[in-house]
Amino acid sequence: MTTAHVGQLRLTDLRTRERATGAVLPTATRMWAALAALGFGLVTLGIGAGHLDHHLPVGIALTVAGALGIGWAVLALRGTLPRPRPATLTLVVLAPAVLLSAPLTGTALTAAEASALALGLGAAVLTALHLRCGVEQSAPPAGRLALALFVGAMLIAAVIVPGLAATTAGEHAVPHGSHGLPTEEHHH
Repeated sequence: MTTAHVGQLRLTDLRTRERATGAVLPTATRMWAALAALGFGLVTLGIGAGHLDHHLPVGIALTVAGALGIGWAVLALRGTLPRPRPATLTLVVLAPAVLLSAPLTGTALTAAEASALALGLGAAVLTALHLRCGVEQSAPPAGRLALALFVGAMLIAAVIVPGLAATTAGEHAVPHGSHGLPTEEHHH
């Protein structure tokens, strides 16, 4: 056997092993796209809820966009990406549209709108990347899949948390360190 022939065998063995164990990338991109869409939905719902009192049409539009993002994300986490090409186009349109809520309502742009933009466009890019990765043939090894999910969740959370904190609901949240049991004061 020549060295080139041995190299071909190794490459063939790696491809066979990858098919047998399942590639992580198609599954990981699907999960990351779903997590980003979930974050987009949550932040957009938060922004929309803040506009329901004084800017009803904008609040309703953002609430519907957020609900669509969450619904699509839940379906994507359950299995295959539902209608990935229309979803990608929708996210590419909705994510920047969230930025319009500020001028339409006369408010300043906040980290919430920036977060929604980043998460929406991130979900669109990850969905497109998933389409390029090919079909998920078999489940990847549990350890690799758990690591991919953990990394994706941490990255997405790093964008979601400041976005949610910048919404009206986040502004009214209990400050850190003040959680606990209420104290009773006795007056005699």
